[in-house]
Amino acid sequence: MQVQHIANSSYNSLQLKASKRMGRSLSFLTSFVWSKSIDDADLPIAGLYDAVGAQDERNLRLERARSFFNVGRRLSSGYVYNLPGIGGFLSPALHNWQTSGIVTLQDGTPENAFYFSQDFANSGTFNRPNIVPGQSVSLPRDQRTPDRWFNPAAFSQPAPYTFGNAGRNIISGPGNIVFDLALSRGFHPREGQTVEFRASFFNAFNHPNFGIPGDNPDFGPFFGKILTTGDPRRIQLALRYDF
Repeated sequence: MQVQHIANSSYNSLQLKASKRMGRSLSFLTSFVWSKSIDDADLPIAGLYDAVGAQDERNLRLERARSFFNVGRRLSSGYVYNLPGIGGFLSPALHNWQTSGIVTLQDGTPENAFYFSQDFANSGTFNRPNIVPGQSVSLPRDQRTPDRWFNPAAFSQPAPYTFGNAGRNIISGPGNIVFDLALSRGFHPREGQTVEFRASFFNAFNHPNFGIPGDNPDFGPFFGKILTTGDPRRIQLALRYDF
């Protein structure tokens, strides 16, 4: 047996960055990336999940597709705002507070549809299915649900001793929307000492960020279904003492 580490990849992107400071109280930093990564292998050594290896090792051109880690668009923006003080008897309690936050919006990564336990081509490699003519793999946005993220009817079994004609990484996974917020304040009880209180809210609006859909046609009803989600809202309270 001979194992060769052969692969090609290319990456192109447009990257934009903007920052703005508005006085001493408010500042912004925003970045946007529009990119495309194309390759014909995900890892040097074939394994499972994101690196199952080539379907037909004699024709690597059929493996050329979006990279498993490809994120087409990603927008990230952060801010820091020093809250203005309020006069009156509440001034000591409402003075020196700061709020900050980061929002991240990004496209999902592509998935590779392949048979986990069936080898129609008798090739010893992971086989892909056929594409059903006239069927679209992607569903309209208003039809995508965790129970049916893409169209399973767009795939069919290849004939015995043949490879499927579905391309690699043609299933688009769900994107992510995450808002992280924080509120903090520093106290100075004595000279050279600082007590900082910080409340952090991760995924502050509890937006459900779905996991990847099942991409194995031989897994029956789980094909096209999403069974996991990202982290829910988490609140962290911290008290730090510097001396």
